[in-house]
Amino acid sequence: MILAQGKHPRTLGIENEDRYWGRGLSVCSTCDAPLFRDKVVAIVGGGNSALQTAIEMSGIAQEVHLIVRSTIKADETYIRLYEQKKNITTHNNAIISALQGADTLSAITIKDRDSGSETEVAVDGIFLEIGWIPNTAFVEGLVNMNDQKEIEIDINCHTSVPGIFAAGDVTNLKTKQIITAAGEGAKAALSAYEYLMQ
Repeated sequence: MILAQGKHPRTLGIENEDRYWGRGLSVCSTCDAPLFRDKVVAIVGGGNSALQTAIEMSGIAQEVHLIVRSTIKADETYIRLYEQKKNITTHNNAIISALQGADTLSAITIKDRDSGSETEVAVDGIFLEIGWIPNTAFVEGLVNMNDQKEIEIDINCHTSVPGIFAAGDVTNLKTKQIITAAGEGAKAALSAYEYLMQ
């Protein structure tokens, strides 16, 4: 058996969120950034991915709102680039508490976590950069996983259970890229074949 079920994006967990997927709500700036040229967007997150997306979108969108749950926790390289951008407005210690719009997203409500005060901001899109969750719930207790619920593998994609292999973003492999996952999938298939031939 080869486990290669990937990850799913962490969501805001607020009302009507599903309604706006692909209608203003995205998790992939590489895919969807061109749709928001000269528009207003929000980026949710405060780590490297969020800042990277905010920096990228600052060159495409007219205005960028960065919504950070606590404070920015990113590498100095990204922070330096982010600080140079003039069209990024940062909302620290804030969350999105509501989404508005008819057919597509048209506004968000930003809530200050200290005061509880809420502000409505007109936006054309949101990019969620708040992490990904491995699709491993169904194998919990079967194979060893780390504290992030990623399946632990060795260099040849073996899990803790003989005959079960894993590959890609579902594993504890550091690099999370499509090309890496594809290579690991090939390696897992070869390891599984060798196991069957024993």
